[in-house]
Amino acid sequence: MDWNLFIDDERNLSDVTWAPWQVQEKYRNEEWVVARNGQEVLDAFLEKGMPSYISFDHDLGEDSGTGYDIVKMLINIDMETPEDIYRFPENFDFYVHSKNIVGKANIEGLLNNYMKVR
Repeated sequence: MDWNLFIDDERNLSDVTWAPWQVQEKYRNEEWVVARNGQEVLDAFLEKGMPSYISFDHDLGEDSGTGYDIVKMLINIDMETPEDIYRFPENFDFYVHSKNIVGKANIEGLLNNYMKVR
């Protein structure tokens, strides 16, 4: 099942005006599940499986972890589960909309490197 996940503790999709136009079009024209913290990500994941597209924020508020923590969790699940529904789909893509430049680079680096060797 293809679905989109937007992870951010404060912003809505329409708030991310700095995203490239292709991402903004995706925000406007497709359906999204919005998760405000790691638990909401996990709940959506258990219900729907791995999303085909994720838009990440890095800083998710106090005691909520980070987008980087979520990436590590998803990679671990992808490596450890034999069930295709819980693995990154072939058409998986992502965007990091975080304004935290170090956090953004960390998420992009980890996920891009994992997807290359997967």
